[in-house]
Amino acid sequence: MKIIINADDFANSLYMSEIIVRCFRDGILNSTSIMVNSADLDASLKLLDNLNIRTSLHFNIAEGTSVTPFEELHYLTENSIFCRSFEEIVVHYYFGSRDKKELIKNDIKRELKNQILLYAKKLHIQDVNIDSHQHYHTIPFIVDILLELREELHLNISYVRVPKEPFFIDVSALQNIKNYLGLNIIKHILLNFFSKSMMQKLKRDNIECNDAFIGVLFTGNVTLNSIKKAMQKIKDAKIIEILLHPGYLSPQENRVRKDDKFKRFYTDKGRLNEMQVLLLPEFRDYMNRVNKI
Repeated sequence: MKIIINADDFANSLYMSEIIVRCFRDGILNSTSIMVNSADLDASLKLLDNLNIRTSLHFNIAEGTSVTPFEELHYLTENSIFCRSFEEIVVHYYFGSRDKKELIKNDIKRELKNQILLYAKKLHIQDVNIDSHQHYHTIPFIVDILLELREELHLNISYVRVPKEPFFIDVSALQNIKNYLGLNIIKHILLNFFSKSMMQKLKRDNIECNDAFIGVLFTGNVTLNSIKKAMQKIKDAKIIEILLHPGYLSPQENRVRKDDKFKRFYTDKGRLNEMQVLLLPEFRDYMNRVNKI
């Protein structure tokens, strides 16, 4: 069994990247996903020098500026800033006209291609692992774009994250109940629905993916107990990916960063809690036991 313990949002800010590196050096983290459209990309990548940590492209069309020049994009951005939510893209594409579909597809394909190429160039690699910010890459037509790019680019897309998560119950803390009543349960159901066809496409094209995933239902509130509860529901998986978000903004970054709908996630105490989970000796001991079964 292979277990990928991944931290998203590397390079989103330099301090986030520093925390993720600490969770690798001092904790059980063994993988991180890199946002290449960040102003802190180069400084963050220097932190990875001489570290044997698995990385993936954290494809991002949710926030920040595009890698593609803004004049080449006609749907995804306003003044080079991404402005389309997951839900908007799904509705606009699947209920839009043929011309609208073509516009959306062209923008996303152009930006995805440029982010893949930039990631490969910056890391000096030919084999690219891919996931995405807020799971945009799971939308079925974006999966198809990814498969098209695999044929067109002289790069190997070697692994793609599939957020296929088992349903589990963990109400050991009162705050856990909100995961079953709010947005997380909706995301859990929708992403599991998308994951079925996604996994079929990836396996048909011989692209490696995880068999099981942990990190949607308890997004922002992952605990060691929730991981254990989810692991109990997973049977016969060859690859499991566990996702946490340990990185958060420093006080200085918090002061200068523009207020938007994302900022509250990067200052939420849940991120500090998830960092502490990754640093727990008990988590390492648990994973060692699991790998011996």
